Amino acid sequence: MMTLKDYIRQHYSEKSVPRYIQQINQFISYQGAKINETNYSEVVEYIGILRARNLHPKSLRNHLFSLKIYFRYLVAVGKRKDHPCESLYLKDQINRAIIVESLYTKEALENLYKNYESPKDQRVWAEKSEASKKRDKVILSLLIYQALTTSEVIELKVQDIDLEEGIIKIRANESPGRRGNRARTLALKSKQILLFDNYIKKHRKELWRMQKPSKRKDCFILNEHGLKLWGSYLNRMLSKGREPNEIFTPMKIRQSVIAHLLKENNDLRIVQEFAGHRRAGSTEAYKRTGLEELKSSIEKLHPRQ
Repeated sequence: MMTLKDYIRQHYSEKSVPRYIQQINQFISYQGAKINETNYSEVVEYIGILRARNLHPKSLRNHLFSLKIYFRYLVAVGKRKDHPCESLYLKDQINRAIIVESLYTKEALENLYKNYESPKDQRVWAEKSEASKKRDKVILSLLIYQALTTSEVIELKVQDIDLEEGIIKIRANESPGRRGNRARTLALKSKQILLFDNYIKKHRKELWRMQKPSKRKDCFILNEHGLKLWGSYLNRMLSKGREPNEIFTPMKIRQSVIAHLLKENNDLRIVQEFAGHRRAGSTEAYKRTGLEELKSSIEKLHPRQ
């Protein structure tokens, strides 16, 4: 039987394994012998205990994510039939201020896309199948040219892609307990149409055949087993084989694209529609004031010693 550690390594970041294991073991110690019979209320109660210790909201979410991984593992190995907290999301407020000056430049994003198939560490690229390489290039293009979130990428269906019209339909993200981005239709870049066509007709078919007939899905993006991709894969895809100062993240790529559209004086409402933001205020957060522009220029000309 697959061990918990093996399961985490297969689906999540290798660097995060120790933290996941530590937080899971902490919960196991708290629950004791009834761990495998844990229900929704007991998970909520446990999070309440952590909150009473004044843990940072981000730490609380990390603990909950570790518990979700643990119960996914139990379901995967047949120890449980249900997941008690998959639909649980916390409302603890996290400071999400966008530091526009720290975002990626347009040149950096274009270079990432252009040079993605020529990494410095060729061992990372050599480990991938041709189908996986093309799938990753498709994912990267969706992040850079449509500024999709991780969940929007993995929830895409084949029928959402219309290559004849050159458009892609993004579904509304209505997860239980929270409202995500709005549904929208976005244009594909000309370079994406051929890439997507090859992926759908050849490479996705190779991944799709890895599925068991009873579990076949219509997800546009598939993992090496032909199944729905885990969200954590995107972070691993962008960081593996790279130096710490060369690592990109999906969210920061999205933020950078939105910020550049506003900087180019595109209408706020058009950018809001492109990003899928429900409130104009969410889009305005990406704007740089004149004072911030001046400060950024001064920093470039006269960096502090």
